[in-house]
Amino acid sequence: MSKSATAQTTRIAVADDSAVIRNLLEEVLSYIDGYQLVASFDNGRDIVAWVREGGEADVYVIDMRLPGLSGTATISALRRFTQTARILAFSASAQEESVRSATGAGADGYLLKESTLTELLNAISGGDGIDTSEGSSSFPKAAVDDPSLAPGKGLTVLVVDDHALVRDAAAAMLESKGFAVHTCDSAADAREWLEGGNHCDAALVDLRLGDASGATIVEVFREQVPDSAVILHSGAADEDGDRVARETGADGFLAKGDYTIDEMVEALTSAVDLRRGNS
Repeated sequence: MSKSATAQTTRIAVADDSAVIRNLLEEVLSYIDGYQLVASFDNGRDIVAWVREGGEADVYVIDMRLPGLSGTATISALRRFTQTARILAFSASAQEESVRSATGAGADGYLLKESTLTELLNAISGGDGIDTSEGSSSFPKAAVDDPSLAPGKGLTVLVVDDHALVRDAAAAMLESKGFAVHTCDSAADAREWLEGGNHCDAALVDLRLGDASGATIVEVFREQVPDSAVILHSGAADEDGDRVARETGADGFLAKGDYTIDEMVEALTSAVDLRRGNS
């Protein structure tokens, strides 16, 4: 499925040394009307060279800790080439010094990497990006061409991840494929959800949660809802993922940012079928 054409599409270029962030943004934005990722780079020099050679975007999202050319220097260079584009600094740090450095270089907004996808899209669309107030996690979703044929129709997935952007991106992609999605931001939250009598057909669980290993959540699933499929989720460089999945009895492993939405859907639906003995 491709997103429908819109009269006005915001073109976005990203520079971030995290392949997870870049790939997730590319995948999720392809399913949300009104946004298009037109370029993606893992360093500042390449995005500046791209603009210098004629590349154009409406919004630039720039990691503040880029290798080589710093985020501040990248923002400053981009601002020399474009006066009208919106430039957002993207950082794990909320320190005032970092914010001043970014805005002084010409950034229009400053976005924390712990932000939700809603907050990211709001910042891209013109918000200041620094608002940390709680709000709805909903955002525009691409419609399924034929809901009755959606691969996730009738299936419920629990997404457990302590990184808000990753959690929201996964939820958005799954909902675009017809799944009903619930989210938890910690192992404790997931345990409480399960022990409260809730049930899901499958779960996508971060292997390295802040308060516990995702492996412990697999154990809870096997105790509480043994018929639910569980896919562990972690960084592409995590060499322990497949091993932990085998040892804990999880139904598979996905490396964050290293798959397409269709591959994620296939992993979840196949795991559900295997749990149900339908294969």
